[in-house]
Amino acid sequence: MGFTPDQKAKILKEFGENLEREIRRKFKNKEEYLRKTGFYRKTLHDIITGAKDARVSTLYRIAEELGISPRDFFPKKSAKL
Repeated sequence: MGFTPDQKAKILKEFGENLEREIRRKFKNKEEYLRKTGFYRKTLHDIITGAKDARVSTLYRIAEELGISPRDFFPKKSAKL
């Protein structure tokens, strides 16, 4: 069973909001995060806004650079999709 387009958009939006919050918590700004990680600005923007569905390996790299678990991007109890 897959996700509907609306469900997928909601998941990606929530992920992006959590990612942006973690970046703000640990870095002065996104530019500092980009310099440290080597991510391209457009890639990060697309992931945060939900325009891009990141690969699992990218999610792990993002989490590692932030010093958190990839699970931390997602709520303990998912809201109803």
